[in-house]
Amino acid sequence: MYVMSPISLPLWSSKLGCLFNTYSIMVQVKLAMFILRIKSPIYYVGCPAAWEVVKKVRRRYLVYERTDLFEEMPEVDKPYIKSLDNDLVQSSDLVLYVDAAMYDEGVKINPNSILIGHGVDFAFFASADESDYVPADIANVPKPIVGYFGDICDKTFDFDLMRHLAAGLPGMSFVLIGPLSSDVGCLREFKNVHILGQKTYQDIPHYGKVFDASILPWKKSRWVIHSYPIKIKEYLALGRPFVSVDIPAVKLFDHVTYVAGDYDDFVVKLRQAVEDKDAENIQRRRESVRLETWDSKIEQIVDFIEKGQVGNTNSG
Repeated sequence: MYVMSPISLPLWSSKLGCLFNTYSIMVQVKLAMFILRIKSPIYYVGCPAAWEVVKKVRRRYLVYERTDLFEEMPEVDKPYIKSLDNDLVQSSDLVLYVDAAMYDEGVKINPNSILIGHGVDFAFFASADESDYVPADIANVPKPIVGYFGDICDKTFDFDLMRHLAAGLPGMSFVLIGPLSSDVGCLREFKNVHILGQKTYQDIPHYGKVFDASILPWKKSRWVIHSYPIKIKEYLALGRPFVSVDIPAVKLFDHVTYVAGDYDDFVVKLRQAVEDKDAENIQRRRESVRLETWDSKIEQIVDFIEKGQVGNTNSG
């Protein structure tokens, strides 16, 4: 197996930019295939723009990981991306879904589809408590600590909700970890909001183990509603109480999470969450995702292919 990350320019928001990147990527892929002497590859792609490349190259199988409503992502050419997405769904030998609603719609177009969900590096997150290491910039933050890790971007992150929580729960410390893709000035006025910025992946569990509760304060846009944030299972693997806005991906785990109906309910649920120290509840959260490893997901995909449940597309 070979993993390739072709170089592209940040021009995906326009059709012309997509075409330029497509040509560039196609040249890189064909060169890599020539060097590695690959003549009949299985392509595993994760974005609609890949169709412009894979439709022009010879392949044994085409697997499309359709994780989002890509046309609903900000600043993209929606009709163009939707068209590419449709072509990939129709032409792929196997389509993978993480959202049930998207699967129900897509399987009618291509029956070679499976609903699989994202995985989690369970051992990596669940074992964080076994280490005494605590990052210095969170070690002295006042308890209780409510934490979030992920991109802090106004396209997904609900800054109004975050302000509501900080103002309504002044006795709690809110720790935000992740790249700052938007202006966070509206949060800096709150003394109980600690913006720590981006951290290495290796350190994330060591921050997470200090949380008294974790949160998913996202906007309920059409894109978010059909998304499946990987951090859901990472939070649960940590074992800490988890409070989230009401989206389908979280409702799959509503027996081990606190799902908030609105801003005020989020405050109520967060008060309950930080008081939840029950060891059995910690174990229940971890058990809910123990078998959801990335290895198990790969095994499902490989098993599906090896049993001959996908067709054979040999285009080029």
